[in-house]
Amino acid sequence: MRTTIDINDALLQELRQRSGQSGTPFKRVVNEVLQAGLGLLDQAKTSKPYRVKSHPLGLKPAFRGQSMNQLYDQLEAEDSAK
Repeated sequence: MRTTIDINDALLQELRQRSGQSGTPFKRVVNEVLQAGLGLLDQAKTSKPYRVKSHPLGLKPAFRGQSMNQLYDQLEAEDSAK
C-alpha cells in the first residue's frame, strides 16, 4: 500500500544510511523499523511500572524537608567558609 508521510531529515538520513549499509531496500528498512517500534510500544504498555524503594537517610531533624540540592549547597557554603 502506498502512503505519503513526513519524516524529519535526520531520521530519513539514518534510514537511508541503514538501507545502504545493509543492501536492503529502503522500503523494507522502513517497514522493519516501524514493526520494531510498534512491538516496543506494545511491550511498554504491558510492563509494570518501576517502583523505587525509599530508605531513611538518617538526617537530623533540622535537615528534614530539604532537597538534596539544598543540603549540598549548605555543605558547600560551610566548606567554603572555612
